[in-house]
Amino acid sequence: AKAMTDSKTLETIDVVDLSPDILDMNRIVYPDPAEHPLRDPRVHVHVEDGRYLLQTTDRRFDLITGEPPPPGIAGVEHLYSREYFTLMRERLAQGGIATYWLPLSDLTDVSAGAIVRAFCNAFTDCSLWNGAGAHLMMVGTRDAAGPVSGEDFVRQWRDPIVAAEMRRLGLEQPEQLGALFIGDADYLR
Repeated sequence: AKAMTDSKTLETIDVVDLSPDILDMNRIVYPDPAEHPLRDPRVHVHVEDGRYLLQTTDRRFDLITGEPPPPGIAGVEHLYSREYFTLMRERLAQGGIATYWLPLSDLTDVSAGAIVRAFCNAFTDCSLWNGAGAHLMMVGTRDAAGPVSGEDFVRQWRDPIVAAEMRRLGLEQPEQLGALFIGDADYLR
């Protein structure tokens, strides 16, 4: 949520979590009310299952990002299934983007391969990116139209708040983002 609220161009941000306790942790992580992402007027908090929210809304989203608990916890495996990834794609606006956490440290090679396959079955333009440590990020779109302009791509590095976070993550220049790319849909298949 904090990364989203740092981007001032976003008009509305929906945050969904099943646990009010997890949402309440924001007070500890961001004790300064001015920095607390859930207090941003653009944020709408939903205390419910993200899958249920997507099943019951007819809204379309420009971005859906998921960081659920790792598979292995009761019920969580549904959040790593082809059916769920397909539901995410259906709820994206035309050209929308989905990103999804892949916690390799909690998966066997077979499980990780099955999750990537399920994601790529839903998103034909799937790609895989390095994250932090043994964590990867899967990315797919709903028929995004080709590459963005260079100007659009570097815009985030010109925003002082976002640029500071990018530097903190080791991405001082836009070109460094390419170093995180692992493979596209053909590679993953």
